[in-house]
Amino acid sequence: MFKRAQLASAVLFALSAQPLYAQDTDSMPSEDEVEVIDVRGVKASLNSAQNMKMNASNISDLIVAQDIGKLPDNSVAAALQRVTGIQVARTNGEVAQVLIRGLPDVVTTMSGRNIFTTTGRSISLADIPADLVYSVDVKKSISAADIEGGIAGSIDIQLRRPFDFDDGFSAAGNLRYEYSDEAESWNPVGSITINNNWENSNGRFGAMLSVSHQDRDFQDQVNFVTAPFILPDSVVNNPNSAPLNVAGAPAMAPNVIGGYFRYGDRTRDSFNASFQWEPNSNSSYYLDVFGVNYEQNSQLNFWVPLPSWGGWGQGYVESYKEGSNVAQSVVRPDAPGTITSNQSFFNESDTYQFALGGKWYFDNVTVESDLAYTDTEANNRGFILDLAFFADTIIYDFDKNGAGISDVQILNSDGQPYDMTDLSQYYLWTNFDSRGHQEGDAIDWTLDANIALDSWIHSVDVGVRVNNRSAFNQEADTAGRGNISGRDIPLTEFPGLEDYSPSGYMSDVTNLNNTQWLTPNAGYLLSNRADIREAMGYSRAEPDFLPARYYDNTEKNYAIYAQANFSNEFGDMLLDGQAGFRVVRLESELNGNSITDGVVEPITVDTSATEVLPAVNLRLQVTDEVFLRAAYGKTIKRPNFADLNPSASYFLPTETGSIGYGNGGNPELSAVESQNYDLAAEWYFGEASSLTGTLFYRDIDGYVKYVANEEIVDGRDFSITRPVNSGAGSLEGVELAYTQFFENLPAVLDGLGVQLNATFMDHEAENAEGVMEPLPNVSDESYNAILMYEREGLNVRLAYNWRSEWYGSFNEVGDQPGSSVVHDPISSLDFSINYDVNENLTVSFDGTNLTDDVANDYFGGDSSEDARLYPRDTYIRDRTFALGIRYRM
Repeated sequence: MFKRAQLASAVLFALSAQPLYAQDTDSMPSEDEVEVIDVRGVKASLNSAQNMKMNASNISDLIVAQDIGKLPDNSVAAALQRVTGIQVARTNGEVAQVLIRGLPDVVTTMSGRNIFTTTGRSISLADIPADLVYSVDVKKSISAADIEGGIAGSIDIQLRRPFDFDDGFSAAGNLRYEYSDEAESWNPVGSITINNNWENSNGRFGAMLSVSHQDRDFQDQVNFVTAPFILPDSVVNNPNSAPLNVAGAPAMAPNVIGGYFRYGDRTRDSFNASFQWEPNSNSSYYLDVFGVNYEQNSQLNFWVPLPSWGGWGQGYVESYKEGSNVAQSVVRPDAPGTITSNQSFFNESDTYQFALGGKWYFDNVTVESDLAYTDTEANNRGFILDLAFFADTIIYDFDKNGAGISDVQILNSDGQPYDMTDLSQYYLWTNFDSRGHQEGDAIDWTLDANIALDSWIHSVDVGVRVNNRSAFNQEADTAGRGNISGRDIPLTEFPGLEDYSPSGYMSDVTNLNNTQWLTPNAGYLLSNRADIREAMGYSRAEPDFLPARYYDNTEKNYAIYAQANFSNEFGDMLLDGQAGFRVVRLESELNGNSITDGVVEPITVDTSATEVLPAVNLRLQVTDEVFLRAAYGKTIKRPNFADLNPSASYFLPTETGSIGYGNGGNPELSAVESQNYDLAAEWYFGEASSLTGTLFYRDIDGYVKYVANEEIVDGRDFSITRPVNSGAGSLEGVELAYTQFFENLPAVLDGLGVQLNATFMDHEAENAEGVMEPLPNVSDESYNAILMYEREGLNVRLAYNWRSEWYGSFNEVGDQPGSSVVHDPISSLDFSINYDVNENLTVSFDGTNLTDDVANDYFGGDSSEDARLYPRDTYIRDRTFALGIRYRM
């Protein structure tokens, strides 16, 4: 292991070196026996999560809601960023991606059953409203009973059920208004939960309904430049060009710069209904229904001055960045073109899951069964229109005031600023037209049994799972279509098409010459796209779905598992755990199209695979407070359905080419496999107080990469780009976490607590050329520091989250220095305060991104100077502030 592991080893030793105490085997409740308690407040929430973690059979971290309708953060995804080992990525005003130990290969389950959206393998955690959640369990080691599907681990969301509440009728609701400072708007978020438990001669009954509404306007600002390319000699040798700073080195400059506002509105309406019946002490039954409807209207208002429009023309380099041959400023005095654009999108999805199950108790056998049906559908629509105008002179600044932000001066022939509000100077230039439709459904049946034994192996778990899953996709995308009408089309020909971007572009970072621009109107675009198509020389009809994007896949998944649960005393210590295996059989029918020079033929590919997945979880209770854990398991991640698409496009050689070319999916892809090893030490020294450390290692094989290989089809040679299983990789690291609510402090400080955690990782994977490189999206380091205070109904939390730089992608940027996109470190400071006015009413105030941190990335990564020389993007995102009330009875 690497050097940081030495620190972790010391921590593990320190945690284990505690006095030994005798332990009664009956005092250790199983995971199923942990009682659900009525949690209110930060400390109670952390204490409940601590008890669940301590008694879990596997290595895990948990979040428990502080109250009905109140997770520690405003979404499941945002709350998970506080968990040790979790890293997140943000877009469209919210946490959109959750990574366990940097890996996106996460299977999501809801109350133990798999849930997903359309053709995905999981559901977006942002789509599950925090208001409906009781707890979230991040499983970092897996048991044989767990559903396979994520090499990094799994995330299980537990929604509430009726018997989680006290007997009788109860209700709780919350309403808050959230302000987004970039979008400059207030939006409502609310939920209500109603529950009733009662008894009669037929047994105990419970019925619960929770509904949630989330509304959010969001806005991000982005400034960008492309990778620098070598400038032509005509520019470098122009008499007006500045002399090169470095002899023999090529002169370089980006060929595209620009910026955009990304903004829109998003709604999520969700519900969770559950009915429970316990006719006697030997059986119980439930019916669960969950649904979420998602809608988002969004648009990107682009501003794209193009220094290389039509070639570099009479352009010249006004100055170079200090000590380099990378252009600081370029002048185009020959009327180059500038584009303004509106990219308008509408996305919607509906996901529903219905589940019926029961539990039966016999003399020494407990049997559980669950039958679930998931149905999900999504539609998306997009229309992009580029406008163009031609000013006399443009001066491009690739690093405004040293801020890594691009800027332009647009001038008339007399050197005065160009009037960009003159509608007559704008012309319709290019349109992009797209739409898509996805469907997915699954029937999932599980049968599990626990057989109690009178032995050190105190029970055996066995089970079976049958899953039938489908995924359907069709897409249309015209790519860019220029004006082929044979005439110039002025913007004035479409009254109402003109609009303006929001104002104050990048004003929080630096002063730019242009902070607002004319752009097409999003509503007009989506409502009148047929007229625009026709005017630009195309059919008024919607674009046809592309045969190469079509797939209709069916998977049949059969799994059986068996595991032994054991416990044995060794002196004053107790060793318990589980060991078992899971055997999974997958049979797939993959339907798509084979397209050769436009001729479409349907294609069906049948595949099958069998995986044996061992899993071992051990826990040594050294004292009442100290536990040591070890875990081993094999996990898999199945390929994405789009990668499995059997469709392929073949293009015959041209007159100047000796080989054909094409691209497609790969139905023969295998699952990515990982051998997982974990060692952990946990010290629980008080209520909501613990010190833990975990060492982990992942040996991963079969990463999916896109590679061009030669193939022979009907006797012809083709170079076809497909996803393939290529290369191995590894990830190793250490997690450290400390939580404590302090006792015996002076009165005013009584109730003070802290949460601190850190994750350190090393990682690499083999690329398609056999070269080892860091894993994308993985930060080597991440930290959380949370200060908490709880006293006499007052709950306060200040939370800081930070992750170090990470590689976003490799080998995407062409002929330029470096070979990757590197994201700078990013942080967020969030604040929350809740006050219980009385036992029924709570008022709250929340703030996110309080420091208004700006995110940046750059090209390269080979030199400390890359960030200065090759900046890529600068992001400004919303700060949010929310006022709310919660009421329960």
